[in-house]
Amino acid sequence: MISKPFSRNLTSGLRPVRPYNPSTRSSLMLVVRSPRAEHFDKGTRCDAGWFNSSKVVSPFDSLRSLRVLSLSKDKTRLWRVESNHKFLPFFMVAIFVFGGCSHKTEVPLSVSEAQKKFEAKCLKDFNLHVRTRKVGHTFWIYLPTKDPIFDYEVQTKGAAGTEPKNASPLALNYSDGKFANGVFSFEYDVIKNLKTKPGEDYGFNSSYTDSYIKNQNNIYTAISDVFFNSKPKAGEEQPQFFSIIITDIKKGIETRNIFYLQDFMRYWAQDIPYEELMKRFLADQKGSSVMIGDETGTHVQYRDIPMSEFLTKQILNRIRFKFQRSDFPPSPDYDKTIMGIVADTLRYYNFEDFTNVRLNNMRMGKKYIFDKQQLSDFGEDKPKEPKSRLIHIRFKDGQAQFDDEKETSQTNQSL
Repeated sequence: MISKPFSRNLTSGLRPVRPYNPSTRSSLMLVVRSPRAEHFDKGTRCDAGWFNSSKVVSPFDSLRSLRVLSLSKDKTRLWRVESNHKFLPFFMVAIFVFGGCSHKTEVPLSVSEAQKKFEAKCLKDFNLHVRTRKVGHTFWIYLPTKDPIFDYEVQTKGAAGTEPKNASPLALNYSDGKFANGVFSFEYDVIKNLKTKPGEDYGFNSSYTDSYIKNQNNIYTAISDVFFNSKPKAGEEQPQFFSIIITDIKKGIETRNIFYLQDFMRYWAQDIPYEELMKRFLADQKGSSVMIGDETGTHVQYRDIPMSEFLTKQILNRIRFKFQRSDFPPSPDYDKTIMGIVADTLRYYNFEDFTNVRLNNMRMGKKYIFDKQQLSDFGEDKPKEPKSRLIHIRFKDGQAQFDDEKETSQTNQSL
């Protein structure tokens, strides 16, 4: 799972560079990584359009210019800039910028060149000895580490929890799904939620360690720096999926994160929010003795991940989120809610390579089957039905007369 800004429990991770101080409204603390940063010196003024063109939003939208106040020693990062605008208080996280004041166009890297550059960048910039392998449209990244992945930390007072604001009257007892022969099949067991109050607070939480968060974020940085500017040459295939495996080879524990590159790019462009990204990320944790001492990733089964498998697992991820973590619990007609999740997910990716969707409500003994056309009736983002208007044209004494009937619309309810 990609880490969320500002905290580091098991559902988040990225932390702020520094809180914004409203008393120093003329200066802004941020970190900007840029391949063009070597062009800057202390005191340099840069048009704010440089930041705007890099998809950095809101705070810079109304700026005219920025002045560099300090740089890192190697001049690859801008540590602090001064602005001519007063901001509302907010937190700034590390912002990855791919442009610069120079308008020189970068030559896109081929996929093989990007793979080599990614490995070199991880080693040179972050001292990460990663192993990579590309299989079809899937790019695998394996990072062995001797540092622990998990730890415990004290629960700070007032810290945001993972419990939803509105407890659902329903609980998901079981869910599973598969894709075979062009058919998506999902089965689930939903029961009444008998939990009437939060569980006992022990005063501590399990969390990722600082070293794990750092390694994870550095890998994401390297991916964005390298693969956002890659273009396959003849005979190559652009990676669609990235599978990141970080393994504690001392204890035999690992995390696996799979994501769709376009989703990741849309997140950094602030086209989709963090919560939506988390629904699209596939996160898993495993443990095995075969992982102990495996510095080359020999226990990993490298393969091409098909879109149908990715969507099946994402739909299950969304169903669990809806029942367990969402502030908007499922309706009593949860069959329709689940069908809506399936329809929306397939719609988000314009996936058409299937024939039917089947649902099996194990608790109620109900089974449903839907074809592609019926999916348009379900989901929060279902297509809006066009309202039609019937016009009668009558001719009287050689003159056309138009009579409009009331607007009509038709709906199909299958559940």
